[in-house]
Amino acid sequence: MSAEERMGIAVGLTVGLAIGLLFVALLFRKKVLDCTFDERQERARGVAFKYGFFTLMGSIFLYGASELAVGRWCDALTGGCLCLAAGILVFSVTCILKDAYLSLRERPRRIMTLFVLLSLYNLSLGALLAAHGELVEDGILTFRAINLVVGIMTLVILIVYIVNFLLGNREREAE
Repeated sequence: MSAEERMGIAVGLTVGLAIGLLFVALLFRKKVLDCTFDERQERARGVAFKYGFFTLMGSIFLYGASELAVGRWCDALTGGCLCLAAGILVFSVTCILKDAYLSLRERPRRIMTLFVLLSLYNLSLGALLAAHGELVEDGILTFRAINLVVGIMTLVILIVYIVNFLLGNREREAE
């Protein structure tokens, strides 16, 4: 990879992070993301943070051990993002199952619409990169696989949320 490509990646990641932070700030300003949780939700989120953190630590250990055992199989950015995705997924699923994912004032429809859009965007971009054969170079998984990983992660979170919501509705109807 040339110096220009590396600089382009660094600038792209920086601009993407800045746009993401601005988007989140806008969501907070418009009161789409209003993080007001009750005490039960706060405790459940604390447990979920603990599970997510230990998953992150375990996945970092497994990533390092896999590098030692089989050699370099992915670049460092991809490995780090895989570990982060595992921790975020465990945190999110735990929060959903303990009914602590959305705050008291958040509207599920808006958040789930956001997850649908994130999933579709990242999965389509990942599929496009996979179709062009850009995910693996010289037998090493590259950073271009991150969109696919994020797309799968957001899709799993969305599916868990929908299934949990539907099962909750069935339990309420049975009562």
